[in-house]
Amino acid sequence: MPAIAQNWVSTSLSFLSSSEQKRLIDTGELTSFGSSLNNLPLWRRSPFAAIVSSLILERPSTIAAEGLFFMDKPAAASASELNLKILKSLTAFSTMKGLLVYSASQKKMETFIYDSFRVDSLADRRRIPDPAFSDLPQHNEYTLYQKEEQTGDVYSAMTVDMIGDHVTALLTNLTELDFLGLRLVAPEQLKTLFIILPMGDKIVLYGVTIANTPHLFGLERMKEKSFFYRMKALASWFEGNLKTMAL
Repeated sequence: MPAIAQNWVSTSLSFLSSSEQKRLIDTGELTSFGSSLNNLPLWRRSPFAAIVSSLILERPSTIAAEGLFFMDKPAAASASELNLKILKSLTAFSTMKGLLVYSASQKKMETFIYDSFRVDSLADRRRIPDPAFSDLPQHNEYTLYQKEEQTGDVYSAMTVDMIGDHVTALLTNLTELDFLGLRLVAPEQLKTLFIILPMGDKIVLYGVTIANTPHLFGLERMKEKSFFYRMKALASWFEGNLKTMAL
């Protein structure tokens, strides 16, 4: 990575140690794993630690993972226009259809989400269009449906908030995730948080996911990387939308 990227990382992400900065520059991401939010080191030292602790409350969990990524900022005439692009990129739910994810077991990319759309609620599961915006609401709530390759039909809630110069998106499963005939995650036991922060000519995206899975045959350890790769796939989905999103 060129020296300009090294300079940007060291100045904009100064809460990272020199070894973490090097790893981020060399690999394009910085990750850590644990069994709970408190096991994860990155968020505690970050300028958005209070947001993480307020939105991802410490709860019983067996799997936790976090990742820090950065991407190019898209062209925008103002901060409001940029935030509108970010909001539209986060809520173009139908574009998740066909999303790929890396399979650690197969060591290749495979389909993660076969179908994706917004519904009104769990009580009314009819497909409705992606939201449209003419302004920037500070708080948004949505109910989503995804047909996933491994876990089948999943309904989730997403909240998107504008908090100062941050945009946050919190995804919570409303229905259980089943894997190989077993309940992998009970309702509301999988949470994924994204914090999106423009810095200079970059967008910093921090993601954290926690899940409470059964202590069965070491299943939580087997699925640890899978939950991280789910989160990373969603981050890639957002980045792709950000590059192409029109206002």
